[in-house]
Amino acid sequence: MGALIRAYDWSSTPLGPAETWPQPLKTSIRLMLSTGHPMLIWWGPDLIQFYNNAYARTLGPERHPSSLGQRGQECWSEIWSDVEPQITQVLTGKGHTWHENQLLRITRNGIREEMYWTYSYSPIDDPNAPLGVGGILVICSETTQQVLAEQHMKAAEARWRALFDQAPSFMCILKGPEHRFEYANYNYLAILDQENILGKTVLEVIPEVRNQGFINLLDKVYQTGDTHHGVATPLKIGSGQAKYLDFIYQPILEPDGQISGVMVIGYDVSELVYTSQSLREEHRRKDEFLAMLAHELRNPLAPIRNLSEMLTQSVQQDSKMQNIGNILSRQCTQLTRLLDDLLDISRISHNRITLQFEALNVAHVLRLAIETLEDKITHKKHTIQFIDSPAPLFVKGDMTRLMQCFTNVLSNAIKYTAKGGKIVIQLYDMGDTVDITIADNGCGISLEMQEKVFELFVQSEQTLDRSQGGLGIGLNIVQRLVQMHDGKVSVSSDGLDCGSTFSISLPKIALPLNVEPLTHSVKNLTKRVLMVDDNKDAADTMAELLKLQGHEVITAYTARDALDFAESFTPEIILLDIGLPDMTGYEVAQAILSKNMQASLTLVALTGYGQPEDVQRAKEAGFDFHFTKPVAFGDLKEVFSFPETESE
Repeated sequence: MGALIRAYDWSSTPLGPAETWPQPLKTSIRLMLSTGHPMLIWWGPDLIQFYNNAYARTLGPERHPSSLGQRGQECWSEIWSDVEPQITQVLTGKGHTWHENQLLRITRNGIREEMYWTYSYSPIDDPNAPLGVGGILVICSETTQQVLAEQHMKAAEARWRALFDQAPSFMCILKGPEHRFEYANYNYLAILDQENILGKTVLEVIPEVRNQGFINLLDKVYQTGDTHHGVATPLKIGSGQAKYLDFIYQPILEPDGQISGVMVIGYDVSELVYTSQSLREEHRRKDEFLAMLAHELRNPLAPIRNLSEMLTQSVQQDSKMQNIGNILSRQCTQLTRLLDDLLDISRISHNRITLQFEALNVAHVLRLAIETLEDKITHKKHTIQFIDSPAPLFVKGDMTRLMQCFTNVLSNAIKYTAKGGKIVIQLYDMGDTVDITIADNGCGISLEMQEKVFELFVQSEQTLDRSQGGLGIGLNIVQRLVQMHDGKVSVSSDGLDCGSTFSISLPKIALPLNVEPLTHSVKNLTKRVLMVDDNKDAADTMAELLKLQGHEVITAYTARDALDFAESFTPEIILLDIGLPDMTGYEVAQAILSKNMQASLTLVALTGYGQPEDVQRAKEAGFDFHFTKPVAFGDLKEVFSFPETESE
């Protein structure tokens, strides 16, 4: 540029030959040419242009080298309206100007571009010029790429902020060891119920979290770089309900690997937690209600059961009364089964059933199930065919619960098979499993219903005249209990009126040693019995039933009378209700046992509560037996009979 300036014919310009130029102009040109920073000089009233090599590189072919010696307005006509006020400010002695990232639309390389410049206009002093300003020194830098990059970053930041603001989760960014808010989306602000939190620390915004562990967690993440996951963590702010949050504390890593802050992202799960708590509370109340319902219904069932037993035992020559007794017994059994099913499904759902595993002969359990339902089978005039396996098959299971499974399935077969039908029970040795099938020629199950039959509260659609009762929970109980034995249960049917086959598969175990049971002879004895129950009907009917068996019975309706009779009557067996008005049956039992009234005394708990914890509590109180009302008289035979093992 120095060579171009020297070679230029300046005599054709208002400046004239270089020898006549004022010293301030010469000095400024020398300074401009000696620096690598882009510089431009406008001199005189016509703003004749000089520029250096660095400035030349910012010009396109449209202006270099033609703009050398050109008037400023002619050269920059397309932006003159933008820069003229700035030039006028300097020429009129009002000082320099400074412009950062100024947008100017300039033609370069044939294209009108949006260009950004940071530049200053500074006066060049000349004592001989008007107002003492001979020209303008322009020092500039093109910042187009920098500005476009910043705009891109801001646009990207705006996009992620918009994305975060619209996200269903709450988010914030905490910077530095003090955990200062740099960003927080709308959902985060909603949780805090605050707005102006940026720039403040967490403790400044929500000081309540100091003692709730959150600051310690943030410190740990910031110091170690380990991510923290919080699940349903309570956050207490102010006097309102606690909020429950699922969240992640994620360390923010800079390019050099240093941790600069913590990103917080999560969800407010308060509604879910409170709903879950409410459901648990509802389940707890439901369980309490079911237990109370069972207790309250079992109390009136007890005298009904006792009366049915009395009718069948005392009027054997009267067929009409005998039939009434049988009907009462069957209906009482049905009501008791419904109550037991209700309580069982609740206990199974809450994993409150404990199985007592032992080696079981499957055929033996099946025969007991058949025997239990003998009255129903006789009533429906069904033919039962039991096909045993050639060799005994054993499984590891809970005797009571497996018998319950077989009884429920067999009861269903009886229920949905018309009078005179046939039910086939067969055992199969499948190598690793023992398979039991119970097939009937009853009403069958549609294909659609076969997929739902084990669901809770599901029953086949029936017309009113074919309704067989039940709550739709028996098969669900079977499925759950079988699964608790690591087994499977399934059903198959060719459709309506084509019968059904239920299959239960259980893991097989090896034949245990000493499987032959000891034989017993039973010696029946007349006993002195104290019957204690505040339900007068239940107490009196059970007393009468026991008297029919030849036992000597005395009845008490209160705990106080029971204690008196226990001392004066010296009973051998006490049938004791638990829910007495003045003392609990547990307390009565402990009081009796503490006096050692009779070493051979047998304590029997009769109660409307039959859950495992009730049985355990009775055992701990010293009871020898626990029976849930209404108790079948046949179940009491073990209380009044004493087995004597025969010698080999």
